[in-house]
Amino acid sequence: MAAVFVDVDGTLIRGSSEKSFLFHLVSRGELGAGRLAGFIAGYAAHPAATLVHGPGWNRGYLRGMDERAVRTLADDFSRSALIPRMRPGVVSELTALREGGARLVLLSASLEWLVGPLGESVRASCIFGSKPGAEGGMLTGSLDGPRPFGEEKLRIVEAYCRENGVPPGDCVTYGDSWGDRHVMGFCGRAVAVRPGRRLARLARERGWRILETSE
Repeated sequence: MAAVFVDVDGTLIRGSSEKSFLFHLVSRGELGAGRLAGFIAGYAAHPAATLVHGPGWNRGYLRGMDERAVRTLADDFSRSALIPRMRPGVVSELTALREGGARLVLLSASLEWLVGPLGESVRASCIFGSKPGAEGGMLTGSLDGPRPFGEEKLRIVEAYCRENGVPPGDCVTYGDSWGDRHVMGFCGRAVAVRPGRRLARLARERGWRILETSE
């Protein structure tokens, strides 16, 4: 049975799921000024990490927050604010592929608590997201396990195919950003959803389909 690997931010939904969630926490007063300032300072202190791992590597804004409370906030936010932002055209294609027997797999560097409800909505077989680290019920601001981004996302896809006996040539992947190129090159078919300039150029060179959805 084929697998369809789907990026989330910019592909399945419009915009960034975790950045939106961060703004939501700020608007609710869940993040104190000190925690927010420390989070921003983390980026300033480690510019190389942003170049290597992408702009979403820093989870310092979660440090010291109650794990159960944040999980609930994230789940509620995903259902109320992110599911309505799913691209109808992409959802329609995924539904057709799933009904044709393919397994849907969501892959995102975003928090797994935000990705989970999106996976439920499209009836994905499984999801891979960033798992926040915690000790004694309090979040540490680090991650527990890999962050599905760039080449790490490819390693997850390779492992999934190997463990489930899925030939890469039978797989389809949907992505929108340059960091998705690794998985797109691994799978038999790739769809670039409203891609940036570099990914669009690569898609044309590789013969990948470009989906310029207006949603």
